[in-house]
Amino acid sequence: MKPALVLVLVLVLASRAYAEPGWDLKVPERVELVAGDAGTLPIAISVDRGLAISKDAGLVLDLAPEGAVEVRRKRLGRADAVDPDADSPRFQVALRADAAGDYRVRVHLRFWLCGQKSCRPIDARRTVAVAVTAAAAPPAPAPTP
Repeated sequence: MKPALVLVLVLVLASRAYAEPGWDLKVPERVELVAGDAGTLPIAISVDRGLAISKDAGLVLDLAPEGAVEVRRKRLGRADAVDPDADSPRFQVALRADAAGDYRVRVHLRFWLCGQKSCRPIDARRTVAVAVTAAAAPPAPAPTP
């Protein structure tokens, strides 16, 4: 085989290995809020068939909001999921920001992914952009004649 063809084949196989790790962390790239109002950051974990997230080991979801963005709790566990007993837990994280601007929330997830015979630790990080727009001004009172 030609060396260039071998290199392309190796790169294709390597990219497939990274594209299908057996799990996926679904977090939106961007969330939009209105200053002073609450919003939600949806976070979901999915696993491939034949794999499971260990219910015996801990699942830790750390949130690091920046700037004016606030969350009620910065550390969540499986018990905080929408359905804690689900095989693929989902979270609905309440967000709030009082000042307009562009901010970020860093998400750090740790859990154990298990097959039939063994488990391996998963450590995933994502960053979510949070765009906060100013609240609309209340309408001016109508002039009295």
